[in-house]
Amino acid sequence: MTLGKTIKRIRKMKNIKLKNICGNVIEMGNYWRFEQGQISVSADTFYQIINNLNITFEEFEFYHNDFKINTLDRLGKKMIQAFQSMNEDLLKEISEKSKLEYNKTQQIKYKHLHYLSNIYIDLINNQSIDPKSISEIKEYLTNCEQWGYYEVSLFNNILFCFGDLDTILILYKRMNQSYLRAKSLHKTPNAEIMLATNLITLCLEKKSYSKAQEINQFIQEKKIGERSMFARTLLLWCDGIINKIVFNNEDGLKKIQTSLQIMDTLNMESNLKMFNRWTKELFEKNNLSNNSLF
Repeated sequence: MTLGKTIKRIRKMKNIKLKNICGNVIEMGNYWRFEQGQISVSADTFYQIINNLNITFEEFEFYHNDFKINTLDRLGKKMIQAFQSMNEDLLKEISEKSKLEYNKTQQIKYKHLHYLSNIYIDLINNQSIDPKSISEIKEYLTNCEQWGYYEVSLFNNILFCFGDLDTILILYKRMNQSYLRAKSLHKTPNAEIMLATNLITLCLEKKSYSKAQEINQFIQEKKIGERSMFARTLLLWCDGIINKIVFNNEDGLKKIQTSLQIMDTLNMESNLKMFNRWTKELFEKNNLSNNSLF
């Protein structure tokens, strides 16, 4: 399907009048020829047409792909599911497909997906991670001056593979400096709060308590809307784990229990399982009893 025919399809589904689509951007005759696939339009004109249709580029891509997510996103979701279910064969399949797609398209996301799949395969087999897989992604993140949702998600996926806490904290600082510039674009703070949660967990594992406190204080000061329930639950768990492990405060234990109960009540099974595991491991590493936890 041509871009113009997808635009026509969306316009008809939304019942938007031609004059509202064209505005002062494009003449109706040229717009009609564009819809028919007879002519192309400039990037600026296409951008304005998309805006006048009241859709995002992500939504347009979804319509253009006949209501299917693109290959990259589909492979990414399959990769996470494969890792969670410890499916090594599927991860190998995704790794190979991603490599083929990268060679065909040169889209760097496919290259990262290939390396991430290989990292997860090594983790499943308790093997040393191929340094090349880490270095390629690390180089990308280090050289990236403006972070967006993609970079935050990528960093989150390999955080525990870096090994060097100082490098991780430097990259986290860079993320905050650049990602916050586009703060108004982010509909939910889940990605950045999840990243901070992972960092706090890592700092506590390495008994870097001052860094864990610093990160927790930073995220607790953020204004998180009431609709961002998952982010708020993470904040509660982070504050609880810091208060219990660093200060041995019983109020911290209550916050941990409450956050886990919220996940349980909302049937957030994978998250509940993960945070139960993290809590137990952190308690054990810091010589705290698990008996009163559940």
